[in-house]
Amino acid sequence: MLCTNHTAPTTKWIRSCRQMPWMIHLENQFVTDDQRKAAYQNTRLEHNVQLDINSSPKLARLTQIMVTLGMRNSHPDAIVDMMMAGANIVRLNVSHDKEKWHAITVQSIREGGNRMYELTSEIYPLGVAMNLRGPEIRTGVFRGDETSMGYAKLEEGNMVRLVTDTIAKRAGCATCFWVSYHELPRVCRPGDRILIDRGAVLLRVTCIHERAVSCKIVKGGIVKDNKLVQLLDTIVSLPQISEKDTQHIQLASKLKCDFLIVNHVRNEKMIYAVKSRLIQIDDLRLCVMAKISTQQGVENFDEILNAADAILLDRDSVEVDVGPEKLFLVEKIIIAKCIKARKPIALGFQTYSNEKLNIDMSLIANAVLNGVDAIFLKTGHLETKETVQLLNDVDVVCREAESARWQKEIFNELSYKVSIPLDPLHAIIVGAIDTSLKSNAAAIVVTTTTGHSAVLLSTYRPRCPILAITRYGEVARRLQLYYGIYPFHYRTQSLPNWGEDIQTRIQTGIDSLRRKKYIRVGEPIVVVSGWCQGTGFTNCIRIFYASPGHTGNQVPDFEPCW
Repeated sequence: MLCTNHTAPTTKWIRSCRQMPWMIHLENQFVTDDQRKAAYQNTRLEHNVQLDINSSPKLARLTQIMVTLGMRNSHPDAIVDMMMAGANIVRLNVSHDKEKWHAITVQSIREGGNRMYELTSEIYPLGVAMNLRGPEIRTGVFRGDETSMGYAKLEEGNMVRLVTDTIAKRAGCATCFWVSYHELPRVCRPGDRILIDRGAVLLRVTCIHERAVSCKIVKGGIVKDNKLVQLLDTIVSLPQISEKDTQHIQLASKLKCDFLIVNHVRNEKMIYAVKSRLIQIDDLRLCVMAKISTQQGVENFDEILNAADAILLDRDSVEVDVGPEKLFLVEKIIIAKCIKARKPIALGFQTYSNEKLNIDMSLIANAVLNGVDAIFLKTGHLETKETVQLLNDVDVVCREAESARWQKEIFNELSYKVSIPLDPLHAIIVGAIDTSLKSNAAAIVVTTTTGHSAVLLSTYRPRCPILAITRYGEVARRLQLYYGIYPFHYRTQSLPNWGEDIQTRIQTGIDSLRRKKYIRVGEPIVVVSGWCQGTGFTNCIRIFYASPGHTGNQVPDFEPCW
């Protein structure tokens, strides 16, 4: 009788667990998908040896994608198609088109979001970025030759004069055209190189005049109206922020954009100038991204990184300054510094070459392997169908590269270098990442008010998606820039009992992952949440296994014995 009494509770416990037949068996964890065998090796060499070309990546892409909207891909149906294809952020470039067009495009984005909600019954927090014009040097308008209106064909070996007198602004031709930098004759020297339209034409200065410079055409080509002019051998002194930029900052605030991209950042003063304008209009929610596109910006990168909220590296523009042989080095250095500083980094890729869609997918894969947060695709000139196809292709490449990356390296180095003792939240985050790796979790779920907990999780580059559940749309959209984060905007009314409300939020988020097939039955899920309502109370880690679904007589994911 004594033995029977002692074994009765044990028998009851086993019977309770048998109500969860979906709990995965540990021996089933070791499968070949997602490069899992290679992921848990202790050295990079062994990791590379164990990579399997036949391994299938997970469905959930962790690297974010930003695309540019133009005249041909900015209507509401196009926005829906791009969201369905996985676009996380759309970019508006105020250097092109008028303010009215940008306002109409933002309305199209909101309309696309409404249609997406009707299709999926979920809010899609699509981020909106506005790219400021910045302090640029551009050509004038080519109207001086009736045979070539709107452009000029510069022949190699010929001479051309660049003038700064505004009287010639709209009278450009193949022998003389206006540029927007009045100090050009003062800063240039004979022998300096001048690049037009990102490499379409290359000039070499031969003679300096009072209001003009004469140049020999080293590389010929066609130059159109208002194209970018770059002085390769000269440190340019331009105003930090122009009056036009100030107007565009106000426009971004009025249209409720989420990101503000500062063009051609050369030093920290440009970032502080933009932030001071935001303080003046009382709008501090905008994420200020510094766009690095010159060698001067690369040389001053440390101070820029300290001032900016995020970084956008324009590879094509930087390549013009540093040369193709140094570009990979710049990319590695900047990505590593951003990861160390825990700030998001996006890499820009040109998608059009020789009048056709052309992009090297291996460059995107290498960027993902290096640890980039987001890929920026310059798609403003593409049609909707081309943009969607490109998104699908990049999605596949990103998922393959994410699976092939040795994640333990970043986690071990970052967690090793943190100062001890850690603050409670940071300690919980490190524990959650470690738990997700040890249990081979399919997802990490975090409830967040400000997004800070989700951002900390992202910096350690986990192998699984981070479902960030928040009630604030602005927070959800801003999180679209960070690696691995799937923002879930939970807008349902709060329950009276806070504990039940948290469980409902988490269960709703898990159901969303299940519908997308990002998690499978029996896979472990790590939950990070707080013990108390409000900001700063995140201190709980739980792990459970995904059920078949919360319908009918089936058991929910949160089973009491777990």
